[in-house]
Amino acid sequence: MLPEITFVEKINSLNRVYKKPVISAKMRMTDADFKVEEELSFKPSGKGEHLFLQIKKINANTDWIAKQLQKIFGLSSREIGYAGKKDRHSISTQWFSLHLPGRDVDLSKFDAIKTTDSEIHIINSVRHNKKLKIGSLRENKFEIVLRKLTGEIDLKNIETIRRCGVPNYFGYQRFGFDANNLVMADQYLGQEINIKNRNKRGLVISSARSLLFNLILSSRIKNDSWSQVIPGDCLMLDASQSYFLVKGNPEKEQQRIDSGDVHVTGLLPGREPSDASLSAKVIEDQIINQFPKWMEAFFRLNLTTSRRALRCKPRDFVVEQQADKAVLKFTLNKGCYATSVIRELVNVTDESLAKTREIVNQ
Repeated sequence: MLPEITFVEKINSLNRVYKKPVISAKMRMTDADFKVEEELSFKPSGKGEHLFLQIKKINANTDWIAKQLQKIFGLSSREIGYAGKKDRHSISTQWFSLHLPGRDVDLSKFDAIKTTDSEIHIINSVRHNKKLKIGSLRENKFEIVLRKLTGEIDLKNIETIRRCGVPNYFGYQRFGFDANNLVMADQYLGQEINIKNRNKRGLVISSARSLLFNLILSSRIKNDSWSQVIPGDCLMLDASQSYFLVKGNPEKEQQRIDSGDVHVTGLLPGREPSDASLSAKVIEDQIINQFPKWMEAFFRLNLTTSRRALRCKPRDFVVEQQADKAVLKFTLNKGCYATSVIRELVNVTDESLAKTREIVNQ
């Protein structure tokens, strides 16, 4: 088994596109300092067997709310849907779906899940004919407060990020407290332990694939090709999961990359070989070949190979700074991490990690 410190070091040593920030700040000193609101990729029809609830939550994670909805309405886990998970230490607005065909619903029952530590409010309810599935998002809107800044955020960096974007790393949240998800993934994929809980099993497997993607992206940054087309690249349409192998004139495709229409992609490994070829595949192989045990397990578990954009570009990016406090507002495509944007501006300490440490040590 790889020692835990190896995973932590790998996460912390990912290459940056821009110079490491010289200023520091604290994030999530309160839950209200991190606000996120998801936008669905479709408009609910108003009719159907599924009740959609738009819920604002404070100090409550997505899985916990889903479990409470199961209990209140007598549903199984498969009858509850959501488009994506949102952090516990935040004010998050997200949608859930409940399979309730032909049932009138007393939403006052929802009051039963409120606790002294958490706030949960129903913002909207509407019917739809299909369950809400993971990934059914268009974008997430963020408003993040940074406190105890040790200097001014560089306006040139902000403008560069608006124009060129940032590396689309999976954020440290993906890997768990002290990279524990990766430790469990290494043990599970090596068949040293069994994880019976399906959600937990999926989480740790996903963390392993996410680390490999991050390492591929870090390698592309090192050779300055994270947003430059090289032979054998696959490019992904912006705000889409559709991608294509580059053929013909690479200069034409580079123009599309520069305009933000498409992005270079990296591998999320599974059972099938990578669709990349030539130089792009060589870079991917150099990373994944370091983890033969994981790759064998991905094949054994029949995981679907996929790809992810190496770059994300925040939209409507505004930074308002006064003294030692700054408010950042921006919108990201689904699957992009706000912390990966902040990483390029400020050396940030996430105070929610200290709260997690307290819970773990209790």
